[in-house]
Amino acid sequence: MDVKPIFIVGPPRTGTTLLGRLLAGGDHVLSLSEPFHLNDLLPHWLLRRFYHDLQRKSRLQRMPLPPMQSSEEYFQFLQQMARANDMRFLVMKEVFHELEINPPFANFGLLDGMAARGVPILAIVRHPWDAAASTVRLLRRLFFGIVGNAVRFCWPTIPRWTCSDEIVRWSAKNWSHFVDWTRDRRLFVVRYEDLVRSPADSLSRICEYTGVPFDPRMLEHHRHRAKVFGGIGAPEVLFRRAKPVNARSVGKGRSLTREQRELIREICGDCPADLQYDLNGCR
Repeated sequence: MDVKPIFIVGPPRTGTTLLGRLLAGGDHVLSLSEPFHLNDLLPHWLLRRFYHDLQRKSRLQRMPLPPMQSSEEYFQFLQQMARANDMRFLVMKEVFHELEINPPFANFGLLDGMAARGVPILAIVRHPWDAAASTVRLLRRLFFGIVGNAVRFCWPTIPRWTCSDEIVRWSAKNWSHFVDWTRDRRLFVVRYEDLVRSPADSLSRICEYTGVPFDPRMLEHHRHRAKVFGGIGAPEVLFRRAKPVNARSVGKGRSLTREQRELIREICGDCPADLQYDLNGCR
């Protein structure tokens, strides 16, 4: 049985993990959160342990991670793991990291190559104010203070931010580059706001595009555990008790300062308006 790979790609804090979790509720779907980023972050022995635990917890047929020299070999391993377990779809969520902004973890080349090969890519975006505000909250929790020092000891190549304004600037630049990238390649784009406000309609359109059969149980992700879903990403999706899809997170960008909102407007230019996002204070 052939396995259809599908990528979910978006800037940080735009709903990529949530969408990966929803699609994981479909039949014959193996969904992984940032598998290629994990390959960049972890040494081979630790990545091998990750897949050992994932296969054990998900009751998958055991496939040891072989030594690999390239992203293509890693991609082949993921497809083989899906095929060995009678999975028809391999969903891979990756956060977009542009080369100029984040060189150690840039995945532009990987994603561009997949797009050129015709691998379906779902692009998800969120209002840049909301995405920046959520990114600030998460990164300050992870990379500042004692926790941040411990994280940087393990992964010294993680970018260093000294204040929230730097995070906002980084978020806005990455967001703008991502939107340009999706537009140049005419990718299928879904807005986070539409997904959480009208989840059934949005997910039906996504399933029609990808070929994954829509199942209403996908929207009941808080009531049942997906057969295979794991990796790194939004902690509220991966590590906390699941909740029904809701729109309470829409509008969080109001927590940004006026100067930070102006900075985003300056960096993003006309890109938000093209996606029907207003940067003049109205939602």
